[in-house]
Amino acid sequence: LRVMDAVAGDVRSSGRCAGANISNIAQRYVLDTKSVASVLIGVRNRDHIEENVRTHSFSLTTSEREAIDAVVAKRKGPEGDVWDIERGSIAK
Repeated sequence: LRVMDAVAGDVRSSGRCAGANISNIAQRYVLDTKSVASVLIGVRNRDHIEENVRTHSFSLTTSEREAIDAVVAKRKGPEGDVWDIERGSIAK
């Protein structure tokens, strides 16, 4: 979370998005992934809608993406498509 919070701070301080938070950074990162066309976000009120719209008002820099990539590369878990677990192609 420290990396995501630091990236959010960079986005805010650079003037790219004054209200950017960790959720916006995570959404932007996922949306910028080549194989992703959209993300499904749950909202409970108008504030959540406005918060999620902010995700589309900025871009991540190469260095910000690389910082997040470095964290993602450390993840542990099954290799491959997450749906393969559901299909039974990969043992849990």
